[in-house]
Formats: sequence, C-alpha cells, structure tokens
Amino acid sequence: MIHRILIVCVGNICRSPMAEVVLRKHLGGGDEVVVESAGLAALVGNPIDPIAERVLADHGLTAQGHAARQVTEAMISQADLVLAMQRRHVGAIHAIAPQARGKTFLVGKWEGDDEVPDPYGKTVPVFEDAYRRIDRMLYAWRMHL
Repeated sequence: MIHRILIVCVGNICRSPMAEVVLRKHLGGGDEVVVESAGLAALVGNPIDPIAERVLADHGLTAQGHAARQVTEAMISQADLVLAMQRRHVGAIHAIAPQARGKTFLVGKWEGDDEVPDPYGKTVPVFEDAYRRIDRMLYAWRMHL
C-alpha cells in the first residue's frame, strides 16, 4: 500500500503545490496517505505563486500556507511513490536518488506519459491549462493507488 507520495517540479511554487492539493482532493483527504511536494531548484520558503493560488481558489481549493522546499535524497527515499511533471525531472530525481527508479513516474503516466509544462511567469489561461492537466492526470492515478 502506498502511504507517502512526493510530487516534484522545479520551483515548488506552481505545479507541484497545485498537484499536492489536487491529489489530496482526489484521495478524499484521509490520513492514510501523506502527499507532499518539493522542487528540484526550489524557491525555498516562498508561498505558492499567486496565479496558481487563484486558479486553485477558482476550483474551491487552496494551498495557502505552502512554503517551497528543496527536494532531498531523504524525501525521495521516504516516499513510496514519486511523481514528476516532466521527463527531465524524472532523470534529475534518479540522479539524486538512483534507488528511486522503480517508484518514480510522470504525473501523466496514465495519460500516455504526458507532461505538464511549466506555467511560471505566464498568464492565467496557461495556469488554468496546467491545473486541468494535473486534475485529469491525478484522477487517473487515483484509480491505481
């Protein structure tokens, strides 16, 4: 059984915090699974991007209180499942923690290994597209957890 899921992007202020909140929603908010996020080049301590928070709020969700964290080998090792937004993130995760090869996948694994492009610095519609992709992809994951 999967008990700890780590979601990784670059800065840990847009995609991964949105995905963390969305996956918790899809899992029903129970205590049996811990969902966390971190970044490969995290803007440590920063809150979620204001546009990402606005998009979450438009869908009745929030990541208020989020503080960006730098991914570590220990975080990866402790996770039962590691989800990355893009292929290059999977490679970077494997470089940090080679033992994570069998448990690291794209968030879009069940959607043809699709990726979620980085919306950072872009417009609301780009963030909304990222949210829709994340929501759809994580709903598909829910069926496999």
